[in-house]
Amino acid sequence: MAKPAFAATRYYFTAFLSTAVTVTYLPIWLSERGISDAQIGLINTLPMLGILLFSVLAGRLADRAPDWKQAIMVGTGVAALFSLLLGFAEGFWAILLVWTLTILPAGLVNPVADAATLRLSMRSGFSFGTTRAWGTVGYLSMCFATGFVIVWLGAGAFVWLFAACCGLRFLSSMGLPRLRSTDGPRSVASGRILSRDVIEAFRPWVLLPVIAGAILFSNHMVMNAFSSLVWKEQGISEPAIGGLIALGAAAEAVTMFTWQRINTRFPARVLISFAAVAAILRWAGMTFSPPLAVLAVMQLGQAVSFTFAYLGCLYFINKRTDENISAEAQSLFGVMMQGFSILVVAGFGVAFGLFGVQAFWMCVALSALALGMVQVSLKMHGTDPAG
Repeated sequence: MAKPAFAATRYYFTAFLSTAVTVTYLPIWLSERGISDAQIGLINTLPMLGILLFSVLAGRLADRAPDWKQAIMVGTGVAALFSLLLGFAEGFWAILLVWTLTILPAGLVNPVADAATLRLSMRSGFSFGTTRAWGTVGYLSMCFATGFVIVWLGAGAFVWLFAACCGLRFLSSMGLPRLRSTDGPRSVASGRILSRDVIEAFRPWVLLPVIAGAILFSNHMVMNAFSSLVWKEQGISEPAIGGLIALGAAAEAVTMFTWQRINTRFPARVLISFAAVAAILRWAGMTFSPPLAVLAVMQLGQAVSFTFAYLGCLYFINKRTDENISAEAQSLFGVMMQGFSILVVAGFGVAFGLFGVQAFWMCVALSALALGMVQVSLKMHGTDPAG
């Protein structure tokens, strides 16, 4: 494996370790410290709101830097620093402040890392999909490891395990190679909220499939938030629920490992269309409360419904922008994903309380809308090798 590919893979393997620790034990740790359910929701939501508000600005600043690596190091470094304070934070307000200052800077540079690594992979000849897949492998591995570490060392180990994962991510960012293609001066894109170059690049036929990809992504956030509850109410055991979640992530990783073959065979918008069709079938199936064996097959559909939409959009945006606005453009996609996720998950929560599993018809309708958007884009501008 070439040195740039190895360095990028090492970074992505560590990029989501802290997320795995968070998903596995944060709510339990907060509850044990006397934090109410409403306060737990706010602790999880405030960093998302910050990412939503400041992501594009962070992308623009990263594009102006001599190299994207500097922005990634700053974001992950600040996160690592504040993660060391989590164990000393007492009470809701202190935990909220420390947690936000830990999650926000790392979240702001995630789209920058995607944009930079995708550019690097195309120049160096390695597959970004394979590199990104190792992030999912790291995430799954740490989900399992966190449970064993907590049982072995006790609940107090959560904060130090989380901080260690943040530190590993920062150390990996330091080992990244130069991510830009040249050492030349960067042109400063004009504009206020969005640069004029980004506005020009996101013409209607480009914007429609990107919005579609963000909608498809938000439907998967519904699964992250509600799948365990839905399956528990259907009488599925906790070990089986864990297995279903792991199966979906594994299917996603396998697709990423084979992405180079897929990406060179189909235009990006065709792949996003495939994702929308798979999503329609998957969410419609959820309304029937299928048995465990059928759910396992449906979880394998994540290989298409998530991966084709997510990576398809990253490549589609990459082909339509140049290096001077790459991080800003990918950050805009990140804002769309975050924004739709907040709206869709909140709306699904209300619908689920009223209609139970029939609320998944909302996800079906949104996926159909996404499919329609891509088809309109294809009619406006036909397919070519870039999508």
